[in-house]
Amino acid sequence: MTLSYWDSQFNFRNVLPDFEDYLANMTARSAQCAIQFELVQYGDHPRQLVELTGTPERVLPVFIHGGYWRALTAQMHRFVLPHFAQEHGAVANLEYRLLPEVALADIVDDALAGLKAIADKTGTRLMVIGHSAGGHLAVMNALRLPDIVCSAVSISGLYDLTPLPWTFLREEVGLTAADIEGQSPLAVWDAGPADHILVVVGEKETAEFHRQAQVFASMHGARTFTALGAHHMTVLDALSDPTSPLNAEIRSRMQNIK
Repeated sequence: MTLSYWDSQFNFRNVLPDFEDYLANMTARSAQCAIQFELVQYGDHPRQLVELTGTPERVLPVFIHGGYWRALTAQMHRFVLPHFAQEHGAVANLEYRLLPEVALADIVDDALAGLKAIADKTGTRLMVIGHSAGGHLAVMNALRLPDIVCSAVSISGLYDLTPLPWTFLREEVGLTAADIEGQSPLAVWDAGPADHILVVVGEKETAEFHRQAQVFASMHGARTFTALGAHHMTVLDALSDPTSPLNAEIRSRMQNIK
């Protein structure tokens, strides 16, 4: 398939006419977040940190943001966090280094190190909730940290990275086939049934996000959920709304963790 096809599936600046407005809106909403965070550094780089608040109960929700591993910040996504802190006593917001400063494998390792640091500090297991690239990081580290990550929610996640070197990411950050080697959850998942993984896709996502979610779920036994009426960005509105069907599903899964 052509570069233009893959960009039509992945380049949301072109796919979604309200993309830039949505980024501005989420930044403004996050700036109004009143939560006071403790910063937990898990490395020497300024982005190797976690925002942590509250006293966790038996399972701590951890959010990992998206941005195709090369943009955005944890701080911009604080608006999704307040109800998790209220419902579960605590919440964490994980930051990581970006392409092209470091390789994709290093970013996966950052998420691993950050999750370990959270678990060491709180003494609890984690439900990792990731959006887009953050969904990829959540699933990859659910595989690598089975004793720490007891559940993962991948919202508009990426499970097959093979098309990405044929998108805008090739020119923007120099992403190549070598960079994604061994980094596709679809190919590397070898931990048995993934029924502790919830694969969420917005109803109005592009066809490729629906395909990847369906294939990963069917191959590895992950659970699925469709966020009705949502596209790749507005699915975060469902996550931020404590009364949404998506949060009812997450709440149920949290309560059923043994």
